[in-house]
Amino acid sequence: MRGVLMERVDTDLSASLEGWVRNPELYESGVAVGPPSDFAVLQITSTGRQVWLNYGDTRPNFGELRIDAGPTTVDSLPGSRQDVEWRAMGVTTSDGVTIVAKSLERENLMIRALVLAQLFIALIVLALMAMVGALFIRRALTPLREVELTARAIAAGDLDRRVPTWPESTEVGRLSAALNVMLARLQRSIETLQHKEEQMRRFIGDASHELRTPLTSVRGYTELYRSGATDDVDKVFDKIDAESGRMKLLVEDLLALTRAEGSRLSLQPVDLLEVALAARGSARAAFAGRTVEVVNEAETMPVVNGDPDRLHQVLLNLITNGLRHAGEDAEVTVTLRNDDRDVVLEVQDNGKGMAPEVSEHIFERFYREDSSRSRGAGGGSGLGLAIVKSLVEQHGGTVVVDSTLGEGSTFRVRLPRLLNPENAQR
Repeated sequence: MRGVLMERVDTDLSASLEGWVRNPELYESGVAVGPPSDFAVLQITSTGRQVWLNYGDTRPNFGELRIDAGPTTVDSLPGSRQDVEWRAMGVTTSDGVTIVAKSLERENLMIRALVLAQLFIALIVLALMAMVGALFIRRALTPLREVELTARAIAAGDLDRRVPTWPESTEVGRLSAALNVMLARLQRSIETLQHKEEQMRRFIGDASHELRTPLTSVRGYTELYRSGATDDVDKVFDKIDAESGRMKLLVEDLLALTRAEGSRLSLQPVDLLEVALAARGSARAAFAGRTVEVVNEAETMPVVNGDPDRLHQVLLNLITNGLRHAGEDAEVTVTLRNDDRDVVLEVQDNGKGMAPEVSEHIFERFYREDSSRSRGAGGGSGLGLAIVKSLVEQHGGTVVVDSTLGEGSTFRVRLPRLLNPENAQR
């Protein structure tokens, strides 16, 4: 900007100098009409006389000027009222030397004003840039604040909270998607742990309750014997023996359920027909004189990938359940069939059956249809069908029951059929 102003000043200076050189009569008297107020003219005649026009308390220091050298910036003479810069130019003529100078005070003021304006504009631009940058950063950090709020909400117990989603083409979008997947898995893990903890508490409570009943009976009969309140000692010891047997059965079933839920299966190809025949033999030995039949309707070998001992336990528990609870004259039939994907085992009895409100709870731990009757002789622990359900699910199968009161019950087990026994997992 200063260069542009200096070019304009030099142009004006050259024009003024040319005018004064062409019209020497303007300053011959020494009091001619002067140039504009910001110009000063010095005429040095051939005789050495100096004629100043339009000068006041401030004069340019022409001693710094080289004549015929073009425009030059000079200072004011020492002692001048104002210390300003001048732009001066001098030429030699036939009449002497003519020098014209122009004050740069106005131009310097303009330059200073422009500098201040530029600084002001720069400050405004910087402030606007800072505001825009702050808004941009605030907007860019919004997802992270959402993540923080989500983390706080989850820490407070809101497991259903999720991070808002953004386009997956952005880094924030990919981060939010990954976090939501992680949170979903974490929620499932926590809910599973909570469910298992609740199951464990209920299991411990039920086990304690079931053990307390025979223990109370044993203690009662013991106190009865000690007090001499009965002379039938054999009856007392028979009752103690029966209650001890119930406790033994309960503890064994508890251990069986623990092993079923916590132990690792020894997987191998298993022919369920062989398992069914072996379970029938075990049931006939335990319930002499009762009818247990095996019917094979499978079109191909009913082979599954499983643990033979655990599958034997499943079938034996189902057969025993039918023989024990369906009635003294009930008969049990085990039927095997298969389809494209599964082997189906049906354990059917023609006993007294169950009401719907009973069958829907039959696989729960310690559940009994008639607790007062079941606690007596011949009653089970209430864990047999829970063990069946746990073992079947570990084999990747399902077990359901269809029962009609007065007609009997059918327990249906579905297990994945092994199409290629040589590829069985071990």
